[in-house]
Amino acid sequence: MTHEHGHASGGPGEAHEPGSGQEPANPASPPPAQGAPWVAPGQHESSTPPPSFAPPGQASGQPPPYDPARAGWSGPYGAGHVMGPRPGVIPLRPLNMSEILNGAFNYVRHNAKAVLGLSFILTGIASVVTSIGMGGYMGDYGSWIGRMLNDPSAADIDTLPVAPWTIITMYGGALFAYIGQIVLTGLLAAVVGLAVLGRKLTMKEAMEAVRGRMGALFGVAGLLFLIGLGYTTLLAVFLGTAFAVGYFVGVLPGVIIGASGIAATIVVSVWIWVRTSLAMPVTILERVGPGRSLARSWRLTQRSWWRVFGLLFLSVLIASIVANLLTTPFALIGAVVPVFSPGAFWAYVVSTASSYVGTVLAAALSVPFVIGVTTLLYVDLRMRREGLDLRMQTATQSGEALGAEVYLPDTEGTPAYPDAQYGGQVSGNPM
Repeated sequence: MTHEHGHASGGPGEAHEPGSGQEPANPASPPPAQGAPWVAPGQHESSTPPPSFAPPGQASGQPPPYDPARAGWSGPYGAGHVMGPRPGVIPLRPLNMSEILNGAFNYVRHNAKAVLGLSFILTGIASVVTSIGMGGYMGDYGSWIGRMLNDPSAADIDTLPVAPWTIITMYGGALFAYIGQIVLTGLLAAVVGLAVLGRKLTMKEAMEAVRGRMGALFGVAGLLFLIGLGYTTLLAVFLGTAFAVGYFVGVLPGVIIGASGIAATIVVSVWIWVRTSLAMPVTILERVGPGRSLARSWRLTQRSWWRVFGLLFLSVLIASIVANLLTTPFALIGAVVPVFSPGAFWAYVVSTASSYVGTVLAAALSVPFVIGVTTLLYVDLRMRREGLDLRMQTATQSGEALGAEVYLPDTEGTPAYPDAQYGGQVSGNPM
């Protein structure tokens, strides 16, 4: 769409060459009747000033009508800021920070049954082992504190107050929770993608949307895990070098090397985290493999690192605050009860149950928000870089039923992959 600037020639006040035989336009002459066509200079009624630009059937000088579908004042010559159509949780145009954050809240609110249902189910299953381990930890530590308070001489402060099975359960539960979060990320990425188009997915439809993509999701997670091992190895090399230098050369050089290594590892890990943060939404919505998903995320975030980092950091900060507020009361219960009843089975049960409820509530209510921000960042960058919003607007204005096949790259609305379950089968219900 182009915006024209200025006025056409022949308007009032236009200079005329001497001797042209044409009298200057009379500014006091009455304007033509409403709806009369404008006449070019040199033709009949050339001295009549042109009417103001207005849509047909609208009086000159009147403001353009308000179009609620575009959420702004519309006009053929860009009178006012055009917001773009909004069939779903965001307007179909490049987004600002507040629109991405609001969209992440809105998709949860508009489709709470599917989003919170999936989140509570998966988080509840994945948190069982973690909560058992955490309850055991609180019970062991509470019993140890109780013995210390009753008889300080009877407690061995050099002995680890946590049983080995508790440690194994805690770390095994963390791995189990990570697997659950991978599955939840894939499901909610599909929900967000269709919420942008104004569709509501049920839990069953969300599972249909990611059918055949779980292998690719875990492939992406595996590659990210290997990258994390690279960070750990880099940090271990720096710390080992720092200890060696500190032992053989001096403490100060060792401290400098160690601090520099820690700082370098943090910078590199955060930089790569941002560049690969969109791989999960790419895997689900574009239906590509793990390697291509990481490469695609790397390209989309190019020249947008600080913006992506700021929004991701803000979303994680908000989610962490919410999670801490939700878990603090339950954590206090789990920590205090074993102290007053050391060794009691009911204290262990209460500690485990409180840890479980707090963990499930915190994760189920905070994780969907972070996933929403990440997926909407992916949509926004595709709008900015590839004109995805124009494709969506064209389909919306033509009355086509939009499905998630619109996210497939280099297509005209036809799924490019045989296992794609988008469109007519998994299109959801209109919002």
